[in-house]
Amino acid sequence: MKIAVVPNFDKKDAGIYTEKILSLLQDHGAEILMHRKDAGKFPGVTACRDHEDMISQCDVVIAVGGDGTIIHTAKHASVHEKPILGVNLGRLGFLCDVEKDCPEEINKLFSGAYSIRKRMMLEITVESANGTRQYHALNDAVISGAQSKIFDFDLSVNDSEGYHFRADGLILATPTGSTAYSLSSGGPVVDPEIECILFTPICPHSLFNRSTVFSADKVLKISADSEYTGEVYLTVDGDTPVLLHSTDTVSIRRSERYTKSVIVQKRDFYDIVNRKFILNRG
Repeated sequence: MKIAVVPNFDKKDAGIYTEKILSLLQDHGAEILMHRKDAGKFPGVTACRDHEDMISQCDVVIAVGGDGTIIHTAKHASVHEKPILGVNLGRLGFLCDVEKDCPEEINKLFSGAYSIRKRMMLEITVESANGTRQYHALNDAVISGAQSKIFDFDLSVNDSEGYHFRADGLILATPTGSTAYSLSSGGPVVDPEIECILFTPICPHSLFNRSTVFSADKVLKISADSEYTGEVYLTVDGDTPVLLHSTDTVSIRRSERYTKSVIVQKRDFYDIVNRKFILNRG
């Protein structure tokens, strides 16, 4: 079995836990692939020129870090339909199925005692005078105005008559992303086995603007109000914000890509919500 290991060395003791995981994998005779910038730190691993090369060759990806590590890895893994197993080194790790103190759970990759769960992604298309750009998100896409400025925008659903909103910004999230920024902005928690698109305004300038759940078959289009003169930015899964021009249109729909998650523990989604968000308070 070829296993790509993607560690996040910004996490405390990431090197120590990565060594433990690599040792466990090597005991099972797995070929371990790592990005060339990391491979030199560990003996007995195969160096790959970049993430694309690494993930295209592997059978499964182990992301060692937290939710952000999985979300970053999903951009590459979803292209090649490779499953991801997350090892949590952080505090929350909502998308991770293995905790750092229980690396032996990884043994289930070799015994077959695991399942694969598909997570819906969003396709975000920016249409502008300079052409078309496309992005894919596992968590969310955030459109916001310049700091401390209310953003005026129009939203249409399946080319319907547009709805006008005023807010600091807006969040378009997947069910996976429902427990992230959308939740902190008043959105609902959605079971990731449901496919839908969440629309959540950020600090809306109205008492009646609330988070809305749309069918996954809908296409949402967003554009700046014709009188809005401030800067508008698009941020996809927390990556570097992209400046949008006043004439740009952003379309959000269900992506043809899915993120495949490796599940090694039999846990109900709401048990996870309880353990991560309630029992870990403080």
